[in-house]
Amino acid sequence: MGIKLNTEEAPMGVLHNALAFGTTVKGDVTTDGDFRLDGRLEGTISCGGKIVIGPTAQVEGDIISVNAEILGSVVGSITTSEVLVLKPTAVIKGIITTQALVVEPSAKFSGTCNMLLDSDAEALPDVSSIPMSDSVPITEGYTLGRVISDEE
Repeated sequence: MGIKLNTEEAPMGVLHNALAFGTTVKGDVTTDGDFRLDGRLEGTISCGGKIVIGPTAQVEGDIISVNAEILGSVVGSITTSEVLVLKPTAVIKGIITTQALVVEPSAKFSGTCNMLLDSDAEALPDVSSIPMSDSVPITEGYTLGRVISDEE
């Protein structure tokens, strides 16, 4: 079962969809325009533009978009053909596949990350076959920051 969101054109000609705080959807969401989630979704989000997962949002499932900015929690895979930004409040458990990754201090990520080359963006890999460990709760993870090597 999937949901095809109706997109309304804003006065500036920009398409925008939103799922508000306090709303829960079980199923798939597909939109051609930008999308903001502040509620809870159990399913797959396919977005033809930029998706923003707000600080109160919870996703249990997969996110597929051109660009994404994550402020909330995601358990599942995130696939972007361009840029993925993990904000300080982001908590991710799963598989990331992206061309460019921006991780701000205090963002938490537990899982694997696959970086795409320019030529790979057209043919995104199938990440569904990569196993995820259930041993780490979503509230735990690693704070990503500057890596210090012995050579410094």
